[in-house]
Amino acid sequence: MTAACPSCSTADRTLLVTAALNDPREEMDRPTRRLLDVPREPKSVSPGSTVLYVLAGLSGLSVLGSLSVMQHAAREDLAYLAGELVVRLLVVAALLVAGWLVRQAARKRRLAQGGWPVSYEQWTLVHKVWRVAWLCRACRVAFFPLGALRPDFPASPPLRYEHFQDWLNETARQTELAGGFLPATGTPAT
Repeated sequence: MTAACPSCSTADRTLLVTAALNDPREEMDRPTRRLLDVPREPKSVSPGSTVLYVLAGLSGLSVLGSLSVMQHAAREDLAYLAGELVVRLLVVAALLVAGWLVRQAARKRRLAQGGWPVSYEQWTLVHKVWRVAWLCRACRVAFFPLGALRPDFPASPPLRYEHFQDWLNETARQTELAGGFLPATGTPAT
């Protein structure tokens, strides 16, 4: 399937953006590649919270060790071991709560920055829209042909590379508001 460029009306130099980025015959320079590449997948867990969760898991292993020691301990040592167990449980709980708080703070920072997509579901929509985007090597524009996302999806105007990411995100946002992604029918876009 080929699509005609809305700028020059030819189809011989058009190809999917995904194919253009992976084409070994015509390498793109790094700035152009960055403008056309799919946005990064948002992180659901911050690195700081991951470290705290791992530490909580390792501390949880020490709780299991304390329980094992308590089973074989003499009666007079049980009070001391029970106190030690409570302290270890408090450390695990504190690490889990700290990890959760760090994760929430990172999420609030992402939302305050105003970037989109924020969630994995939103990124999935952006990725699906990105996969149907086309590129004209002759005009150096990106575009979405008629019916690219849905049968009723209008053709986009030619997009300069600098505007491609904004158009991509806005189209995905509109797709999200419209209730999701409906793939186009098998009719070729010309």
